[in-house]
Amino acid sequence: MRYYRNIIKNYNIKDSELAEISSVWDLMYKYKIEFASEISTYAKNNFRMPESNSEKVTAEYKIIFEELYEKLFKGQLNNDYINFLIKYSHFNTRYSVNQEMVNGLLSYSRSWIHERIFQNVPDDFKRKSILMSFHKLMDITLDVVTSSYYEEIIKKYSRTFNLKNFVVDISERFSLFMHIILVTILIFLTASATLFFGFDTFRLLSMGAEHMLITSLGSLLIIWVLVELLHTEIQIIKGGQFKISIFVGVALIAFVRDLLILTLKHETGNLTTYFVLASIMVLGIIYWLIAQQERSGIKRSNK
Repeated sequence: MRYYRNIIKNYNIKDSELAEISSVWDLMYKYKIEFASEISTYAKNNFRMPESNSEKVTAEYKIIFEELYEKLFKGQLNNDYINFLIKYSHFNTRYSVNQEMVNGLLSYSRSWIHERIFQNVPDDFKRKSILMSFHKLMDITLDVVTSSYYEEIIKKYSRTFNLKNFVVDISERFSLFMHIILVTILIFLTASATLFFGFDTFRLLSMGAEHMLITSLGSLLIIWVLVELLHTEIQIIKGGQFKISIFVGVALIAFVRDLLILTLKHETGNLTTYFVLASIMVLGIIYWLIAQQERSGIKRSNK
C-alpha cells in the first residue's frame, strides 16, 4: 500500500499546487469524453492489445481514463487516488498488458492534457505554474502505476512477497477497523458529553453564578478534549501525521479541570493544589516544546 502522505513528502507537492490544477477543472471538463476516446483509439492503433480480450480492454480503458482525467483535475491527492491507480495496475496485469503500453498511454495522456491546458489558460504566469504542478502530479501517477504494476508481476513468482503483502494487508485492514471503532466511540462520547453539559447547565441555573460558571467551564473542557481527539483520529485515518501534542494537551486540560474543581471547593491552599499547579506548568512547557517541533516539521515539509 502506497500512502499519499509518503508520496507528498517524496515529491514535495503542496496543497497550493493541487489547488492550481483543480482551478482549471471548469475549463477542462468539456474535454473529458474526447480525451478518453482518443486515448483508447491511440492504444488500439499503436499497441498490441490482448488478443482474446482486445475489445473489452479498449472499452475498459475508455472508462478508466475518463475517471483518471477527472481525478487529475480534481486535485485530490489522497489514498483514494492512490488506490485507483493501484486498481488500474491490477487491471493491466490481469489482461497481460505490457509495461511499454502502460507507460506509453500515460505519456500520451501527459502530452494531450498539457496541450489543452496550454490552449485554455491565456495568462503566461498562471499557465506555467499550472503546468509545473500538473507534471509533478503526472510524475506521481506514473511512479505509483509503475511500482504497483511490477509488484503484481512479482506476486506471480514470489511466494514470500505474496505472504508479506498478505500480512501487511491484514494488518492495515485491522488497523483501519480499530480506527473506525475509536472514531465511533469518540462520536458517542462527544454527543453524550454535550447532552450532559446541557442538563448540568440547566440544573445549575438555580445555584450561584460562580458555581455554575466553573462547573460549566469544566464540562466544556471535556467536550473540547473529545472534539480534539476525534479530529486527530479522523486526520490519522485520512493519512495525516500522528501528533503527540494532542495527548499532552489532553493531560494539560485534565489538570486545568482539576484546578477548577479545587477552586470551586475553596481548597486552594493545600498541597494538592500546589501539585496541580506544578503539573500544569510542566505540561505547559512540554506542550509548547512539542508543538514548536511539530510546526517546524510542517514548515520544512512545505518548503
